Amino acid sequence: MSRPSSKTRKRKSNRKGESASKTKNVVGISSLHIDKENTRVVVFTEDVLLNQLRRDGPKIEKSFDSLCEGELAQLSSLVSRTASLLYSGLAIAKQNNDEIREACAMLLINGSSSFAAAVAVLRMGYVLQPGIILRSLLEALSTSLHLLQNPGDLAAYEKHKLPSTKTIAAAKRALPPFGQLYGHFSENFVHIGRFHKTINPVREYSKGNEALELNLSSLRIAAWLLYVTTELAFNELLQKPSYWQSVDQGYMYNPSEAEKEWMTEYFGLDLA
Repeated sequence: MSRPSSKTRKRKSNRKGESASKTKNVVGISSLHIDKENTRVVVFTEDVLLNQLRRDGPKIEKSFDSLCEGELAQLSSLVSRTASLLYSGLAIAKQNNDEIREACAMLLINGSSSFAAAVAVLRMGYVLQPGIILRSLLEALSTSLHLLQNPGDLAAYEKHKLPSTKTIAAAKRALPPFGQLYGHFSENFVHIGRFHKTINPVREYSKGNEALELNLSSLRIAAWLLYVTTELAFNELLQKPSYWQSVDQGYMYNPSEAEKEWMTEYFGLDLA
């Protein structure tokens, strides 16, 4: 029996390679939805998540960066001030075997990571989820404020027996704006509200996006609360704290006049 020529064998090999390449690029269909009202068929392929992350994600992030460059710079500046205090404070707390401030530092450092995660999720186009992440940050803040006022509750905290309702009450006592800002956050994101009752498409951002603006306001709140709580925990590292005044039994929230002006501009509210 005669053998095929080398030219014939090469041609067969190429056809096989082309077939394999085409098979590799085929995207499977996950399901179909027949929309009778609009007379159309909606096809769901198996790469929906991959497309969201790799195809659409960079476009959404670019639109966010373009619209929110000023906001990002402002938030980053405040987060940087916080990080400097936190890591220096943690090192000193460990040297001094200061269990309360060490616990607070770890809570607040993890809270800082939650803040960064919330920004990243919003940047990816998700407008409902950042608020859910920030909820854990607010609990870290309230717990820290509680422990700083009630060091005897450290054992309960370590045994996971310190209720959040108790810590939030303590946070409101120590930091009066906490209640107003916490209420704003809870009303819009934590409890089931209008953004939970409608579909929030993951798409490129444009000017006038109400959900984006509301998220940015919540991020401003969270970043500010994180800094002010950190300043209370490690105020001895600052020559002149911006928010806390030394009194007989500790410290009292009393922002400077310059800080009050900055807060009014930062929040668009008078929170002094």
